[in-house]
Amino acid sequence: MVCFSNWIRRTTPLVLSAVMLFSAGCNYHGRLKRGIYKTPSFDDKIDASVLVVADKFLQHTFTFKDYNLTPINSYVIRVDDGAAVASADALATLFSRVHVDEYRFRHQYDYVAEIDYHVEERGEEGFALVQNDRYLWVRKYWIPQFYTTVTLTLRNPNTRAAVIKLNASRLSYLEFNNAAVGVHWFNQLTFSLLFPVIAPVYTQTAGASIRKTLEQDLRACLRKIMRELEENRVLFARGPGRDSFPRNDHKYRELMKKTTYVETPTGHGSGFFISEDGYMITNAHVVEGQRDARYYLYEDLPFEPWRSEPPFRYARVVKVNHSRDLALLKAEGKFPYFELDDDRSHYKTGETVLALGNPEDEYWTMTEGIISALKNDNGVDTIHTDAAVNQGNSGGPLVLRATGKVIGVTSSGIVKHIAEGINFAITAFEVKRTLGIDQPIDEEKLLREEVEALPVTKPK
Repeated sequence: MVCFSNWIRRTTPLVLSAVMLFSAGCNYHGRLKRGIYKTPSFDDKIDASVLVVADKFLQHTFTFKDYNLTPINSYVIRVDDGAAVASADALATLFSRVHVDEYRFRHQYDYVAEIDYHVEERGEEGFALVQNDRYLWVRKYWIPQFYTTVTLTLRNPNTRAAVIKLNASRLSYLEFNNAAVGVHWFNQLTFSLLFPVIAPVYTQTAGASIRKTLEQDLRACLRKIMRELEENRVLFARGPGRDSFPRNDHKYRELMKKTTYVETPTGHGSGFFISEDGYMITNAHVVEGQRDARYYLYEDLPFEPWRSEPPFRYARVVKVNHSRDLALLKAEGKFPYFELDDDRSHYKTGETVLALGNPEDEYWTMTEGIISALKNDNGVDTIHTDAAVNQGNSGGPLVLRATGKVIGVTSSGIVKHIAEGINFAITAFEVKRTLGIDQPIDEEKLLREEVEALPVTKPK
């Protein structure tokens, strides 16, 4: 018994050490190398300086699980530093001065380069027939793939306006190096008897293969982007036309100033002011489940949604009606606002209407159409219009061109593969009736309603 205890005491540290080495060896930690982009410069460089932003927009790590040999192994590869340097090396083939630095130094450069770099793990299932003297069975295996996307945006550091935005993507199979292939087949031939020794070796050699594949894909994407960038070098010529194309909204600018871009963590839509002190209308589905929503004004152009940069403006969700898809918000400040036209006799088929909002990735757009029909759908007055609307227009105003007043709130449309030009707006009459408001807004009444809506807690 004593001998057995001594044996356990002597062997336990060795077993624990072996387990720790095995688990550590089956996890690969690496990083993309610097200097992976080695392509000759273009014949004629652009005399401008570019900052590659190192502290924003880049993916930090890429993780991957390979189940071909063992489910234990995992790969973590840091990619931000190597990707930033590779992007700078690529841009240096076209621009005279390129540096990698923090975003706060952007005003020292002619252009700011934002790199969005992502790698998605994909794969294909393969099947092989395995046969011996007595049995025939199907063996399933996994073929790893990587889908790399790189987006390069060059911006004016002062206005933040995008000068050009280019992207490239690449789908490739994971190419194992000879060492990893050799270790894999050695494990097969030894029937995994040496698995504790082979698994860490395989993980480290396979990790080097993954890193090399990521470097090849990033290099290929950057080469494609740089070819397109060189073809558009006229955008960076000195003199007139270097700045971005200015907006020329003329008399409709006042309508756009009353319209807002509404943003939540789950999406975005449009809205518009109905009072000078900041009451705003949008759709309920735009602010679904939120107590506050961030918003932008026309004067904030150009801007980037979802970026943690000023201006920061938030509106409080005051009232929501889900069944009629309407919401009332309150912002702080003084704003130009629309007048709601709730006289249903003014809603006439054939009248010209304007739909304002922020469809897709466009901001403060306006489309024109007519009132195609009027209908009452389950007790809700709606306006059918052919004014073009898309995702992001939700909650925006439908304006009667003749008066400049809002007669509806853009709410929905028939998807394009089914029909064209069938879009709907909830009438201004329904807005007032559903939300219980009028112009000017009775704040005391809204406050009483908020208090009455609070849950009542009974003493225990």
